[in-house]
Amino acid sequence: MGRFDGRVAVITGAGRGIGRETALLMAREGAKVVVNDLGGGPQGGGADASFAQQVVDEIVSAGGEAVAETSSVASMAGGQAVVDCAIKTFGRLDYLINNAGIIRPRRITEMSEEDFDIVLAVNLKGYFATIRAGAEHLKKQGGAVVNFASPSGFGHYGMANYSAAKEGVVGMTRTVARELAEFGVRANVVRPISGPSNMNIPEVYETLGYAMNTLKIPALSNHWIGNSGPDGRPWNVAAVTAWLCSDLSENLNGRELYINGGHVALVQEPEFVRSQFAVEGWTFEGLCDEGTTRALTWDIRNRFTGK
Repeated sequence: MGRFDGRVAVITGAGRGIGRETALLMAREGAKVVVNDLGGGPQGGGADASFAQQVVDEIVSAGGEAVAETSSVASMAGGQAVVDCAIKTFGRLDYLINNAGIIRPRRITEMSEEDFDIVLAVNLKGYFATIRAGAEHLKKQGGAVVNFASPSGFGHYGMANYSAAKEGVVGMTRTVARELAEFGVRANVVRPISGPSNMNIPEVYETLGYAMNTLKIPALSNHWIGNSGPDGRPWNVAAVTAWLCSDLSENLNGRELYINGGHVALVQEPEFVRSQFAVEGWTFEGLCDEGTTRALTWDIRNRFTGK
């Protein structure tokens, strides 16, 4: 008996990497899987239906049930098509895992409108599209939504489009969790660092290298992310993703988990860390007062210039 026997999972971007490993794991645990993947390139463009079908063939050959679906989730029609495939083929939807993504690293002064729009279309609107289409089905029996964000959302040189999309995913997930909780549906976020991936293109390593080696600043987040055991691999991320679908994580809703190989962490939710109050409301002059400034920022330095 698998943990997901009789359940149906839709997994976007499931033809390669993390999505593929998640599909295989969910299927091993008894889920019937819709393997969605357009088969496009890491920066968008192109299509190859064989990626999704190869994963389906692997699942079926191991005794599982799966179907390939190759729509682009960057449109509302694509998101609807993915969900419709689950309902038509398997009659229900229990888990929606949004993993599809593309990447276009550019400095903000070199980023085109197209670079920005297409990354948000796939990495953010695509998640909205599947959730919008799948929510009513999930509400019928309860279930889980797992959305993929990224440590890039904490701040990543040369990745303003991707960072914006992934932090948008986090905010959307927190709201979806609140809206669907009363129907027994949970929504959580995974922030992974993984090894070999379709999106680990040379341009990404260039952004990391320039930040660390030339500017001498953290490449991701506000601290240096170092080794924490074995290098992250797609199956490490798949394990966290599947666990977030299981009843074993039923107390988590609207939360984020970071995973990098041997390091898994619950990400702290945003909170106010220092507060000052003005009885009649703040004015510019009041904020410029040395005492106020010292109370709020006395030990803070500009981490990107050292001042």
